[in-house]
Amino acid sequence: MNEKIRLSLGLILLMTGLSWFAPVNADAPLAFYSQKEILEKGPTAGQGLRTEFLGRKITIVPIDRRSINAWSIGTTVNFPAPSGRPAEPFGVLYLWRRPDRQRLFHADIALVYNNLFFAKALTEDSSFEWVTTFENYTLPWLKQAELIEGRDDKDSRVEWGYVRPGFGVGYRRGVSPFHVDNMFALDFIIEPGFLYFGNRQKSGGFVKPEDTFELRTRLQFRWDALTRNLLFLADKGFALGADGVWGYRPGWNDWGIDAREAGRDQYTLGTAYGLLAAPLPFLGDRHRLVASVNGGIGHHLDRFNRTVTQRLSGGVNPLGQEYHSTVYPILPGATYLEFFPDHYVIGYGEYRFAATFFSYLHFYGGGAYLNPQKIKGGDTKRDDTFMPFVGARITTGLPGKLQLVVDYAHNFGLKRRGSGYGNQITIWLSGMF
Repeated sequence: MNEKIRLSLGLILLMTGLSWFAPVNADAPLAFYSQKEILEKGPTAGQGLRTEFLGRKITIVPIDRRSINAWSIGTTVNFPAPSGRPAEPFGVLYLWRRPDRQRLFHADIALVYNNLFFAKALTEDSSFEWVTTFENYTLPWLKQAELIEGRDDKDSRVEWGYVRPGFGVGYRRGVSPFHVDNMFALDFIIEPGFLYFGNRQKSGGFVKPEDTFELRTRLQFRWDALTRNLLFLADKGFALGADGVWGYRPGWNDWGIDAREAGRDQYTLGTAYGLLAAPLPFLGDRHRLVASVNGGIGHHLDRFNRTVTQRLSGGVNPLGQEYHSTVYPILPGATYLEFFPDHYVIGYGEYRFAATFFSYLHFYGGGAYLNPQKIKGGDTKRDDTFMPFVGARITTGLPGKLQLVVDYAHNFGLKRRGSGYGNQITIWLSGMF
């Protein structure tokens, strides 16, 4: 991401309205754990403890997982670099509130993309809930185009964005082991929004779409039964989820170079994911296996109506570190929003070793099947492609509630025309406040 972080006035007002949520309570006495006990029978995320490491006494302050504020900053370095993207800095603010079983709020504030979710039970004893959401993607000054074999399609650049509030109803209940973020939820959400376009590229005969009202209906399913360790990494259990979307854009016109892209008023898309984490048999709890699969398919899609779960980017795979993070498909080696496929499947497997109670080594591999745009016979068309990848990562805790992640990924199928395959280094620092 090469845009500056924008936190809207609406976010500031929202944060000032969160005072009714439960405060942190860290008065409970802390148990002592030896290094062996932490590594083999580790405490869960947010649990405080006392231990010794290299002859030093260490106290880890408990974290109230009902109320979390966190930030992340970092950068990805791509080589060989796609057009204009040798490095992409990023930043995100994450908020989580789960004071009781009747209320839930979480928000991702990432540069010019914001995604907020709030749910409240209909009554104190009810599992049925009201839901309110808000999502926006706002880049009013930047012309964007889809990358084709690592090169920016300059003739199709256009400024665009959307604002999409939502409201609906749903059903939510806690599930085992119920550590605040373990839930089963099914929500139906209506999303009336506005899709808008600014200046277009002045050459190449590009016809930009017209500003339009957009109506979406979304059926959203989440099931999180994960236990997370001290660094909030998925320790054991599973997570499942799916989204089905129907959208309507009245009067959507033909667009693109020489208006070759057909205007489709209605479209549908669906995405799903699954995640499993478990200790490796016979090797002990220091050795973990984490596997995930993400997939999506749609009808009458273009680069303006895909959801964030239908656009493929690279970077670090969050793998269930937050309740809803696994919904985002990560293609190792890819740059930010490099691909807008009509269909995709990404399979991912990871071996994780606990080097110390606060440092982990990850080795991963997998493959993706999708249909990116390619140049065939002088023309641009979508072509089904298999993209195998491998990578390695280190995750370590630091003093002051900080966490550092350094990741390297190589994608054998991500061909960047004339300059080799996709490599990516990601450095990611996060902290709580």
